[in-house]
Amino acid sequence: MPPVVAFSRRDTRNPGFASAVVAVVEHGFAAHVRPVGGSAAPLHGGSLVLDHYGVDPAGALSPHHRFTAVAEALRAALGSLGVDARVGPVPREYCPGDHSVNARGRVKIAGTAQRIRGRSWLVSSVVQVHGGPALRDVALACYDALDLELDPLTIGTVEEETGVRELHAVVAAIVTAYVTHGLVRPDDILDSATPAPVEAGRRPTG
Repeated sequence: MPPVVAFSRRDTRNPGFASAVVAVVEHGFAAHVRPVGGSAAPLHGGSLVLDHYGVDPAGALSPHHRFTAVAEALRAALGSLGVDARVGPVPREYCPGDHSVNARGRVKIAGTAQRIRGRSWLVSSVVQVHGGPALRDVALACYDALDLELDPLTIGTVEEETGVRELHAVVAAIVTAYVTHGLVRPDDILDSATPAPVEAGRRPTG
C-alpha cells in the first residue's frame, strides 16, 4: 500500500480539499477518503492501521464505551513498549479527539475514529511506529491547505519515544493488550507475525 493521507468525508466538504489533495500528492502521498469520522490522517509504511468491528444490538446508542476501551488498550500496549502513554488530545494535534493516545502529554502516537451503521460498528485506529519526519511534512502541507490548526511537532512515533521501530513488535504488544482488555479472543486474532507494511487487521468478538 503506498503512503496515503486518509481524509474524512467532512474534509471533502472543506473549501480547501482540492488544494489539500494536490499538496499531499506533491509530497508523494495518495489521497484516500475513509468511511470513519475525524480529520485527515497521514499513513505510510511506518503506520499501523487496526480495524475493530462487530455488531451491537444497541448500535448507535453506545459508541463511547468502544472509544474508551480501544484507547485504554492502545495505551497499555504502548506503555508496555516503554512509551509514557496517556489517553487524551494534545493541543493542535492532527485529527484531534478525546481518545487520542499521546506520549508525555506532548505528542500524539495513536488515534481512533468510529463509524456506526445500524447495529454494525467499526473502530479504526492508527498507531504511528516510525517515519515521523515524512508524516509531519505531509500533515502540515495538508492542514495548511484545509486551513485547519496543526502543530506538526505534536506528531510522534513509537520509535522516537522508545527506539522500537519493528512493526511486528508493536503488533504483538497490541494483540496482547486487546486480548487482556477483552476486545478480542485469542482465536479471533489474524496472524500477527508478519503484518502488512501499512496495515495490521483485527477480527472482533462482535
